[in-house]
Amino acid sequence: MEKPTTYNTTVGFRCLRNIKKQTNDLYLVHCGQQQCPPGYTYNHKIPNEYHLHFVLNGKGSLIIDGKHYHVKKENIFLIPKDVSIQYNADMEEPWEYIWVTFDGDKATDYLTYAGLSADNPVAVSAIPIATYLPMVKKMLDTNILTLANEIRRVGYLFDLLSTLIDAQSSTRSKDKRYDYSSETYVEHALQYISLNYGHIKVCDIANYIGINRSYLTSIFKKELQVSPQEYLVNYRLRKAAELITTTNLSIQDISIKAGYDNPFNFSKMFKNTYGVSPKTYRMENSKLTEPVD
Repeated sequence: MEKPTTYNTTVGFRCLRNIKKQTNDLYLVHCGQQQCPPGYTYNHKIPNEYHLHFVLNGKGSLIIDGKHYHVKKENIFLIPKDVSIQYNADMEEPWEYIWVTFDGDKATDYLTYAGLSADNPVAVSAIPIATYLPMVKKMLDTNILTLANEIRRVGYLFDLLSTLIDAQSSTRSKDKRYDYSSETYVEHALQYISLNYGHIKVCDIANYIGINRSYLTSIFKKELQVSPQEYLVNYRLRKAAELITTTNLSIQDISIKAGYDNPFNFSKMFKNTYGVSPKTYRMENSKLTEPVD
């Protein structure tokens, strides 16, 4: 039986629990803020969701499967799934933290992009931890049970994790800054080219998919064995050849559609690739029943 959502607030503690699941990709279960008393100890039963803590002040220790981690202000620590956990607030400087508990089909991937895992459960935040505080407070403020609030909380969780991923990405070396595989970036680039080939430059492709031009060039050569510029030119000429043989558009109109304002330059590039001029190519390969000038 599903537990009812509860909202508790006392001195030094605020918590929203048992939040109704809204999506499969990512969903919020608990969230809260706590100022722990000195020596406060919490023993987790084997968790079946992820618990992510952001330490606002103070310090403490984390024990995961017998491994000890020292955690302090501006640190983030993850309680992973399926392992025994204990954490303890320091006796002299007990920590204050905010936390979110969540799960979903993509939760593990998002945490990996953020640089957190069972093997690497503690990270130093690349941005002030206080940045995350308003996001968790928004989750807590949507404690009234409405459909709109349920949707808002999921949005706040996505916002928090995307901020965490961005912060982690900013610390990576240039060759490791991009989240997706080279195949994924190339796939999106090819789709963009197919829809916009007549009026784009290579820099437009890179900007569209969010990577720099040199990285775009390297992944094109890796995946397709050609540069983006070579692929774009070949694609334009291939589409032009298709129009030449299947439409009665003038060669000038086709050259413009293919991204060439100067028909002479288009004819020169076309002949270099196909061995004949566009006009001769049309005469030899036209699929139209009526002759075309």
